[in-house]
Amino acid sequence: MSDDKNKIRFWAKTGASLELWHPLQLHMLDVAVAAEAILAREPGKTRQHMAEILDLPWDQALPWFLVIIASHDLGKACPAFQLKAWDKERIQSMGLKVRPNVNTKMNHGFASQIFLSDFLIEKGWNDSLADLVADAVGCHHGERAAPVNLESLRYDEKSLGGTDWQSARKEIFENLCVLFRAKSIPKKKTLSGPDFMLLSGLTSFADWIGSNEEWFSFGTSENCDHLSAWIQKRRPFAERALNIIGWLPREPLQREPRSFSDVFGKKYSPRPLQDAVAQVVSSVESPCILLIEAPMGEGKTEAAFYAHLEMQRRFGHRGLYIALPTKATGNAMFSRTLDFLQKFDENRQLDLQLLHGASSLNDTFQNLRFQGIHVEDGNGGIRAGEWFTHKKRALLSDYGVGTVDQALLTILPVRHYFVRLWGLANRVVVFDEIHAYDAYTGTLLIDLIRWLLALDSSVILLSATVPPAIRRFLAAAVRGTLSDVEASYPRVSVFQKGCPVEQKHFEADFRLRRKIKLAAVAPDIEMIQKNLKERLVSGGFALALLNTVQRAQDLYAVFPAGTPIVAHDVVVGKRLEDQTEVYLFHARYPADQRQVREDNALRIFGKDGIREGRKILIATQVAEQSLDLDFDFMISDLAPVDLILQRAGRLWRHLRENRPVPEPCLMVAGLDAETPPDFNEPLWWGAVYREDILLRTWFILKHRDPIKLPDDIDKLVNCVYEDAMDLPPSLRDRIDKAAMTEEGEIFAHKNMAHQAIIGFPEDASWNNPSVFAKADEDDPGLHSSLVARTRLDEGSVLAIPLFPKDRFEPLSVPDFQMAKSWFLRSMSLSRKGVVKRLQTIGVPEGWKKSALLRNCIPLLLDEAGYWVENPSVRLDGFLGLVYAKKEGL
Repeated sequence: MSDDKNKIRFWAKTGASLELWHPLQLHMLDVAVAAEAILAREPGKTRQHMAEILDLPWDQALPWFLVIIASHDLGKACPAFQLKAWDKERIQSMGLKVRPNVNTKMNHGFASQIFLSDFLIEKGWNDSLADLVADAVGCHHGERAAPVNLESLRYDEKSLGGTDWQSARKEIFENLCVLFRAKSIPKKKTLSGPDFMLLSGLTSFADWIGSNEEWFSFGTSENCDHLSAWIQKRRPFAERALNIIGWLPREPLQREPRSFSDVFGKKYSPRPLQDAVAQVVSSVESPCILLIEAPMGEGKTEAAFYAHLEMQRRFGHRGLYIALPTKATGNAMFSRTLDFLQKFDENRQLDLQLLHGASSLNDTFQNLRFQGIHVEDGNGGIRAGEWFTHKKRALLSDYGVGTVDQALLTILPVRHYFVRLWGLANRVVVFDEIHAYDAYTGTLLIDLIRWLLALDSSVILLSATVPPAIRRFLAAAVRGTLSDVEASYPRVSVFQKGCPVEQKHFEADFRLRRKIKLAAVAPDIEMIQKNLKERLVSGGFALALLNTVQRAQDLYAVFPAGTPIVAHDVVVGKRLEDQTEVYLFHARYPADQRQVREDNALRIFGKDGIREGRKILIATQVAEQSLDLDFDFMISDLAPVDLILQRAGRLWRHLRENRPVPEPCLMVAGLDAETPPDFNEPLWWGAVYREDILLRTWFILKHRDPIKLPDDIDKLVNCVYEDAMDLPPSLRDRIDKAAMTEEGEIFAHKNMAHQAIIGFPEDASWNNPSVFAKADEDDPGLHSSLVARTRLDEGSVLAIPLFPKDRFEPLSVPDFQMAKSWFLRSMSLSRKGVVKRLQTIGVPEGWKKSALLRNCIPLLLDEAGYWVENPSVRLDGFLGLVYAKKEGL
């Protein structure tokens, strides 16, 4: 083969001076060799799926992928793009015609799509396959071309040029085919949704690597005379770039099967749950859904870690992502995942990312970013590569922990959603605390699982328990069948495509079996306080878990003033005259103060806390999930039965001698009367939870004492969620009335979720290029209809409380240290009136230029903490943000 001697040299990138430019032909090859290096580092399973996209053997498919991905910028070879940097005379000197009034704002990716499709069809490709392959490549800047816009561009000869331009483009394309030896014509007729996502995601990733001028320096026009030599020269550049960002070969953490004790230490004795998971994982034959339902404290997280190791080893998965319901639970899991990965980092380097909006506040993650954890010889260690900290790239890292929202964005129509989805492909993805999601987010989760399975990922779901409907949904998602008679709780369920659901029962850890006395208390704040004092006469640790921040603040306030308890300059509680310590923990504190309170709660009420004296934690749902807290006595507001059981799991959680109370006791506020309370004002429980579920829970708990953990968990959940109870007529009427409203909302929210996503992987619904790309962050300047929503809340803003001493200036751009110190105070506020007023105020001009503050709004306070816009809102050093009027959330 002779190298390209065509003297038409288009530019692809320019330097500070327009005389410094990188030829298009060379840039296209740069991106191709980047894709080649990426694919070489992928597991064999990924390459196998990529080959199936074209239905060719890998050695015949790879050349075409390199041609296709190189052609991503073929659209730059047209007048509309070339005139962005060069004048008409320079272009005409190459023998190309340029017409007047060319629109230089044309999207060159969409032009690439037109040219590549035409050239592939000329080569003999099926029309549908060529169109979709070209579409996957053409959207590398984040959005697909709407058909109407594409058709309009196709006939815009001013922008695309005439036959002379087409001949030049055709020569570039034919040279690519010769250079990469692309010969065998695919027999495939079209692309599926998963095929499209893999190709489009890989193209964008390769383009990001090959376009970085630090790694791929500019070539010259003379280099275009020796394209084969250029490819050989640039291959080491691609390898070096991937090494720099930490995108190393995707190899399993272990190559041979190991026991639980081998993984977690010889002193570790696996629990029945973990033995059951090990047996199940050893028998599955392909990527699947693993649902682990077990009581709190049984070791579900360690079981998930172990299952990930075996699935990664057996199925060629490239890594792990763990998704949690909140930032706080994500932070806790990040530390546990880091500890786990350090067992495998001696001879290799691993990348671990924390994915949520407040990751900059997590000291463990920040230390990992700037220092890393390395062994002495420098050959291994764990790092958080800077390149992956960009929100669009984070899921490309091999290991990650974050919120479920980051995972759900992969199937919402945000820019570059297909890159995020490519990042989760062929991974093990763990969703913890899955009972925590409402109908909208839960539906998104099921839809995401469908995509993950279609992309060869395995999914692990963890929960204390889930309603039977969830298992039915999962069976439907894989088109499997669920037996009418299920295995007893606790259990592991395996969902595989088109197969009956396999379930395995295991015995709960006998050390965690306990009877919990159930008692009633009136929902009055004073009665809750009275019972807390009476039950702790001999000392002990108690939790009062209230459904709203307002009630938690009110309960804390009725305890008499005492000596402030301070931790890290934050007042976290008070010590009363009788030496009782009372602590308050909820979500309506500035972020740094909330973190101190969370750390303090774990230190005092956690597994290793010193159990002395009389201590009370007053909290909201922030203490309900993922925090390893242990109490002697508990009072809880009425909540859905599965959440009541989740809360009860914090009672006598760990084996201890000489507890100061004779037995674990859970008092439920609202069970005292002969009829259920009004769930509206002043309780506002109905604004938090479904009324029909609260009523069923009230009835079943009213007539039950004690609760046996874990024996009663499945029975109680089935009774409430399957409505398997013989109810009195008066209560049945109230439940039916509430259910009509609730079921209508649930149906609407599920439908909204289905409409919000990019489509489904099994049909053609994903192939809708006209879908409007939404913003993927909560930008206060955007209407909610323009933002991709992973949750259906009332709308929230990220506010920064500022006092006069902060000397806030709207037009001033804070330096990094100032911006960081302010961002550490951030609060997510959702009260409608407050949100509306803050959105009217908007992001200050100076903050729009700050990476940390550009999505935040100042909450300006006077010296006493009152909001200058509305003094009914006050930031209290003890209570957090206080609203003068009662509210539901």
